[in-house]
Amino acid sequence: MRVVCDGIARIKHRVTGAIYEVSQEELDWDAVGSDERDMGPEIHHEAIIDHPDLGQLTWSLWEYPEGFQSSKETDVGGHQIIEDFNYRLEHEPDIWVDYDPPDDPLTIFMDSYHSTSDLLENYGTDHGADLINRMIFSQHIAALEAYLGDTLIKAVLSDRDAKQRLMSRDTELLKARFSLVEIAQESDLVDRRIREYLRSILFHNLAKVDFLYDTALGITILNLVSDKARLFEVIQFRHDCVHRNGADKDGNKLTVFTKQYVQTIADLIKHFVEKIEVALRAKLPF
Repeated sequence: MRVVCDGIARIKHRVTGAIYEVSQEELDWDAVGSDERDMGPEIHHEAIIDHPDLGQLTWSLWEYPEGFQSSKETDVGGHQIIEDFNYRLEHEPDIWVDYDPPDDPLTIFMDSYHSTSDLLENYGTDHGADLINRMIFSQHIAALEAYLGDTLIKAVLSDRDAKQRLMSRDTELLKARFSLVEIAQESDLVDRRIREYLRSILFHNLAKVDFLYDTALGITILNLVSDKARLFEVIQFRHDCVHRNGADKDGNKLTVFTKQYVQTIADLIKHFVEKIEVALRAKLPF
C-alpha cells in the first residue's frame, strides 16, 4: 500500500491572516510507527513539512487493518486550513512484475557493511550531528531493508510450502481474486502476485516484516535482535535523518551520530543479519 496525495493545501496564518499554498510535491510520506492490534498492525503513515512561515505542518494517515485506511489527520499548528490535500491509501502500481531478487542478498549486505564502515573510518568524525556520519548511518538501515526484502522474496518464491502459508494467512493475499482467463493466460500468476505484494512492503516496518517472516518461514526475526529497543529507536532516527535533516519531530537536532555510535549500530545490524542467516539455513534447503 502507498499514500496518494492530490491537489494543494491552502493554510491561513493564525496571526497575520496571510494565506500560504503548499504543493503535494513537497510531501514525503513514510511509515513512522506500527502498533499491534487485534487484526494485526496499525500502521501510521506521516508527512512533515517545516514551513518557513507556518512552522511544522503534519499530515497523518492510519492503516488498519492492513490494506484499509482507518483515519487521517492534518495538524497545521493552530493555523486555519482553507483547503486541504486529497490524501488516501491506495495499492501500489505493478512496477515489480519482473523483479528477481539477487542470488545472494547476504553478500550484497556485507559488501555495503564493509564499504560504509571504511567510509566511516576514513571520513567520519566524533561530532554527533556530522552529515557524513548521518549519511553512513542511513545507508546501514537501507542495506538492512534491502537484505530483509530480497531474502524474504527469494525464500518464499523458492519454497512451495512457504508460499502456501503466506497465501493462507496474510490478509492482503487472502483478498486476491483471479478469473479463469487470467489463470489460463499466465502460468506464474500466483508467484507474480506474491512478488508484487512483498515488494510493496516497507521493510523498515519491523513489526510487519517479523509477521511475514514468521508466517512464511517460521522465523520470528525480532527474537534474534540483541537489543530490540535500540533497533526500533534506530529506525526512527533513520526517518529523522531522511525526512527531517537530522532533527526529531519537535525540531531538536539529533547529536547521537558520533563515529563510535554509527559503528555500534552497524555492528548491531550485522549481528542481526547473521542471526537471520543461521535461522534461515536451519529452515530452508538453500
